[in-house]
Amino acid sequence: MSLTTFRAVEPLYVIIMRHGPAEQHFRAWIKQNRIEHAVVNGNRMMLHAQPAFECFRVTWTHGFGDIAVWDTWHRRHVYFD
Repeated sequence: MSLTTFRAVEPLYVIIMRHGPAEQHFRAWIKQNRIEHAVVNGNRMMLHAQPAFECFRVTWTHGFGDIAVWDTWHRRHVYFD
């Protein structure tokens, strides 16, 4: 028997917006893209599933200039080119 979905206790990715109304943008993005495994706390959004991060990379429309992404599994920053 296998589980179809998995939610990590610790977030896989922490996304931080340095400037602007981060919480509003993150909550709107979660609602628009129907992301289930995300938590917003101020200017931080924690993603608990890999597909949510892939969706973020493709659908984020506010630019990546003020975004910092921390990969908790590999303990490194993720840079977008």
